[in-house]
Amino acid sequence: MKVPARGTLQTCHQCGHRDPAARDRIRYACANPACGWVGHADTNAAINIKNAVGMPVSGRGDLGVTRSAKRQPPRAA
Repeated sequence: MKVPARGTLQTCHQCGHRDPAARDRIRYACANPACGWVGHADTNAAINIKNAVGMPVSGRGDLGVTRSAKRQPPRAA
């Protein structure tokens, strides 16, 4: 299932407050004084995507549960 990435880095996963200035490079700090969640910006975005989809999210797509597609089978001797 595809989820639009727009706003996932700017929206707090805890309270839903959206503020473009809340993200500082890799750090996200919620500007809502009632919330104040602080953490990694990518973690916040991943939780927002997970909440939108309602399922666990893997950055590797379907490869998170199977073998890597780049891996070559062993050679026969």
